[in-house]
Amino acid sequence: MLADAAVSPCFTLVCAGYRSAASHAGASAAAGRLAFTIGSQLVAELDDADLTESWQATEELSTDEAAEMSEQAALNLIELLEDGLPASDISEAVTDAAVVFLLAMKRHGISDPKRIPACTVMWNLQSGREHVSLGS
Repeated sequence: MLADAAVSPCFTLVCAGYRSAASHAGASAAAGRLAFTIGSQLVAELDDADLTESWQATEELSTDEAAEMSEQAALNLIELLEDGLPASDISEAVTDAAVVFLLAMKRHGISDPKRIPACTVMWNLQSGREHVSLGS
């Protein structure tokens, strides 16, 4: 079943990993960022404040709540992508992708968002789950 998830994803999120302020030009001294692509259509970015706030929100979720939230966000993102990602829905797509991505990182054992490594998250509709590949 895991091989199926890797072969036929409904969407793929690719991240180069968390980047501290020292690793990217033009950043303020305290800022870092987490950027990821949503399929081949969109690059999303979370700054330190958004990343920290979103990560803390996931701490309050039970395992079942996290799974349900991730699935709902994934289904909504699939629908947006199938509709061609209208400009009015870009913010919603980024939010849904961030939910799927961050919850996948937590389920994969990442305990600090600033330690998110380069990775790929593939969502498979048939299994209703993500598959995480680190170091991609």
